[in-house]
Amino acid sequence: MISLLDFSLIIMVLAFIPCIYRIIKGPTIADRVISLDALTTVIIVMLGAYSYDHNSAFFMDVALVLAVISFVGTVTVAKYLDEGVVL
Repeated sequence: MISLLDFSLIIMVLAFIPCIYRIIKGPTIADRVISLDALTTVIIVMLGAYSYDHNSAFFMDVALVLAVISFVGTVTVAKYLDEGVVL
């Protein structure tokens, strides 16, 4: 029997498909950045669920680092697209 956690992980894997499609076919760079941010959010949630399932804090550390890197990258690209410079 499939558990609710396994079912949610399957749904999250299915959430990859539109994100990857928009990363490849996105008409603008902003669309690609948003879809990459959504993809990293799905990965972070998957890491949290996996960490909960296996009682391991290591994956939560990885999820936290990935969230910080994703946030900084998204803000950097948004500033570059808005102003043309990063610093």
